[in-house]
Amino acid sequence: MGQDAPLVCIEYCRHRQTCTWTQNGTHKALKQANVKSLSSASVLDGFWRGFLPEGYPDSVTPDYLAFQAWDSIQALCSYVRGMICSQAILQGIGVGEQAASPLAAVFQFFVRDLAGMLGGVLFAFAQGSDLDIYAKQWRLFADCINNVGYVADLMSPLFPDAFLLLACLGSLARAITGVAGGATRAALTQHFALVGNAADISAKEGSQETATTLIGMVVGMAVLRMASGYNLLIWAIFLLLSVMHIYANVRAARSLQLTSLNPARLEIILAHYLSTQVEGSAGQVCSPEEIAALEPLLPPTVTNIWWRRLSREPMPNLIMGARLSALEGIGERLAALPEDQDERYIVALSCSGAHASVVLRVDCTPEDILEAYAHAYTVLSSSQPPEQRLSDAAIWMEHSWPLLRSRLEECRWCLERPSLCSSPWRAAWGSKLRSESKDHLKTS
Repeated sequence: MGQDAPLVCIEYCRHRQTCTWTQNGTHKALKQANVKSLSSASVLDGFWRGFLPEGYPDSVTPDYLAFQAWDSIQALCSYVRGMICSQAILQGIGVGEQAASPLAAVFQFFVRDLAGMLGGVLFAFAQGSDLDIYAKQWRLFADCINNVGYVADLMSPLFPDAFLLLACLGSLARAITGVAGGATRAALTQHFALVGNAADISAKEGSQETATTLIGMVVGMAVLRMASGYNLLIWAIFLLLSVMHIYANVRAARSLQLTSLNPARLEIILAHYLSTQVEGSAGQVCSPEEIAALEPLLPPTVTNIWWRRLSREPMPNLIMGARLSALEGIGERLAALPEDQDERYIVALSCSGAHASVVLRVDCTPEDILEAYAHAYTVLSSSQPPEQRLSDAAIWMEHSWPLLRSRLEECRWCLERPSLCSSPWRAAWGSKLRSESKDHLKTS
């Protein structure tokens, strides 16, 4: 029996071999048994295609499936608890009682919904820019706030005199959850999309949510039917589902391996690099997988409040896009700048050494913002006197930053769009000041 000609090509359908071609041009289909198995598998594939993006797993990031699994679990817990709380709200409003007034019920629902709408608008106004920078943290925070809303709803029939207040609190919590969840979902969808398939991912997430909702409704009805009349059992089931909900949310947040650089992730990378850097050699750079297990899960707005309450020492603060006019002694420093000074940012340190401010030039790029943040962090993390810190950091940036930047690219960090500054304040100096002055003379 002669030796088979070597293969030159293999055809695949959804990662399964279907045909082969050999060097002498022979075309061979798979054996009938394999074709049958492929046909049966295609039925299952067709089912999953309704819930997974086209081209999965190659069209999404590796953390997609783990996140969606944990996200579906927490959503299922939320839907079941939502049905329990809906029953409590209806009891509190007086459904089933002869003395209940439809007009009073409509008014209470109106006030409750109004409180939620206003709260959602105010939350978006206060934290709008932070939702992109800390998408993972705000999503987890929103789900935890949602638990507060469910507790308020479940307590509302127990305190008839405070029913409207508790109902408004629950509506407010759900509104914050909706704003934060919707805004951060857009950022996460862009993270998952590897081949420009954000719309497909969003559509398939809608299918997953629909399926989870249907299961949650069935389970919720079964729970209500089983626990009807047993308030203690309802509370026990509610608390168990709440614990499962928080656990699933934490696991979902930890499974996300975001490659964009925000202040929390970049500071962990810089701190680890500086601590492992030995004179004459480079330090170690953390990968997105390592950072996912290390970064804090609460947004800075929350952690800053805790710091002020628990610590007497001022919290180290790094301000990106600081106002030039708000910095002390900046006039003397600007006057001392040489004419050929053309850096696109200025790092200033407070007298106490606890606060670093970065003034950005009007023509700064995302690359300049990334470099400026690294520069300011090295200044802030040093224990030397302020003037010594500035000179040491300038030397470190000249010799170590190019190597660190290349290592960041090797570790798959996205450097093109760092989420490090949302401030609108900029200034002009150096060559940009001269061009701005010329433009001003022409228009005047």
